[in-house]
Order: sequence, then structure tokens, then C-alpha cells
Amino acid sequence: MATIHCSAKLSTLLSLPKTPRQPSTTAADPHSWNALLFYLNKRKCLLFVHKQTLYAFLVLDFVKKALGDFPKFFRQHFTDQLLADQLITPKTQALLDTVYESISLMPTDNDKKVLGSMNDCIFRIRVYDSRKGDTLTLSPTFIGHQLNRTPMKAIGYAYPVEKMREFLSQDI
Repeated sequence: MATIHCSAKLSTLLSLPKTPRQPSTTAADPHSWNALLFYLNKRKCLLFVHKQTLYAFLVLDFVKKALGDFPKFFRQHFTDQLLADQLITPKTQALLDTVYESISLMPTDNDKKVLGSMNDCIFRIRVYDSRKGDTLTLSPTFIGHQLNRTPMKAIGYAYPVEKMREFLSQDI
């Protein structure tokens, strides 16, 4: 089972409790993510970042109703990004079907490494928006592809896509 730590805005949207139900033991959880709700051109957008690899994917212009089946919503967009980054294999698909079948949604854990990386990603997304004029015409997988091919200091100036490739090959 995967754990997703939601930002305060996303927790409010999903009606999550303000404090975690149990003490956070997700530091050792390899399938732990952070999710951030932000607005771009007055549209709701979500950014998901894997805590261990800082691999990111983006959901642009969604409606709250789409979050009804959150595990399916998450798997669909994660799979789309893995396909765009050419990381999907039959073993990866099996991992998605088993580990991400059920997802535990938790309030934020205030992980400074991940939150700082997410803020950097949001900044770069807004730069894409200013260049294009309307980011919503860009593919979220294209933006995610660019985000994952930028070296990140928090993981030793490695590329998140390469860290995710290593993670997927060792995890299965």
C-alpha cells in the first residue's frame, strides 16, 4: 500500500483530518509520495512527487469529482508519466496493480526536502506557462518529462527519472 501526504489545500479538498491518524513511519516506506494542490490560470492542478526519487508527475485542470476513486486516478496519471518517460514494463505494471491498488491519504508530513523540490517544480511549471501563454494546451506528461530531466540537489544532483528507473528495477 502506498502513502500520499497531501498539502493543506488538498487535505481540505479531500476532507482529510488535520493531523495524522498514526505516528508517521513513512520514512522507510519506499512507496511514499507528496501531493500538492495549486492553481494555474484559475484551474486546479496537482503535483505528485515521489519522496525517495523526487520523480514528479502533474495533473492539469481536474475536477473534484475525478478524485472519487483516488487510487485509479493516481495510477492512471502515474502510468501516463511512466509511459512518457519510457519506464513502463510488465514488471512495473504489476507493481502499479499491486502496491498502488490501495492508497492511504495522510496530511502533510512537512518533509522539507520534498516540499522544497515541489516548490521548485511549481516555479518551473509557471515558467512554462509564461512562455507558452496557456500551459493547459501543453501536455502534462511533457511538463513532467522536463521536470524529471532536471538534476535535483536534494538527491545529489541526480536526475529524478534515472532515480525512478533504479527504484523500479530494484523494487520488484
